[in-house]
Amino acid sequence: MFGKLCKYEWRYMLRIFVPMWALVLVLSVINRFTLYAPTDGGLSSTVVNLIFFALIMSIFALSVVSLIVVIQRFYQGLLKDEGYLMFTLPVKSGALINAKGLTAVLLMFLSGIVGIMVFLIIGTQGVLWSDVVEMFRDLGDVSRYYGISGGDWTLMIIWGILATLASVAFSLYHMYTALALGHLAKKHRVGMAVVSYVAINMLLTVINTMLANLVMELGGFEWYSHMLSSIDRMPEAVVFGEIAMTVVFGLGTAIFFFVTRQILEKRLNLE
Repeated sequence: MFGKLCKYEWRYMLRIFVPMWALVLVLSVINRFTLYAPTDGGLSSTVVNLIFFALIMSIFALSVVSLIVVIQRFYQGLLKDEGYLMFTLPVKSGALINAKGLTAVLLMFLSGIVGIMVFLIIGTQGVLWSDVVEMFRDLGDVSRYYGISGGDWTLMIIWGILATLASVAFSLYHMYTALALGHLAKKHRVGMAVVSYVAINMLLTVINTMLANLVMELGGFEWYSHMLSSIDRMPEAVVFGEIAMTVVFGLGTAIFFFVTRQILEKRLNLE
């Protein structure tokens, strides 16, 4: 049943975002040629600027719509009228939360990939294959200097992706918890959700400051800086930092999930 919930969410998301992703990529391809075209060749600078402006606005719209859709799917799907239907399904509230959360994380990740593709499409204009070969040759020299093997690169990439996903999940479940807390109010629930989000941010700032001071007193920053600057331990230091980020964001996500689930199971009021 959890798989069906994810499939339902994913289909809804794709109907919105596939056209937007396609638009951004098409505009990127067009800009690849127009930005570097001579303006005296019949293509006015005004047209070039308008096409580039359209690309910037489409990227901005993609970012805004992503945020709105993520919030709307959780709020309308679990805290408003659609919640009556969702909570009659033979699944636990945790599965309902995670179906929306995991789908949203994947959506944000794919949007990030589209953003990287935009950079590559436009930024590699005029780059020759020999330049790419030279870049990888230089990268190989740097890897040999720092003693970075292919396995080290694999670990750094994998844990980097996991840390990024954990960070995105942390931010999303943060919003879910704020929405759930705001729903506890009898009136002005959206406003209370905003207040809850800000309050959680303030609490996180205090916790981060306390943990940073503790790590500093224990010499953790100095130890990690020394480890990172050491030629033979640099890959190990990078992977360690990525694992630490994954664990911290993962624990934070788990806490947000637990709080949200408890509210939906014990205190949910759809009236």
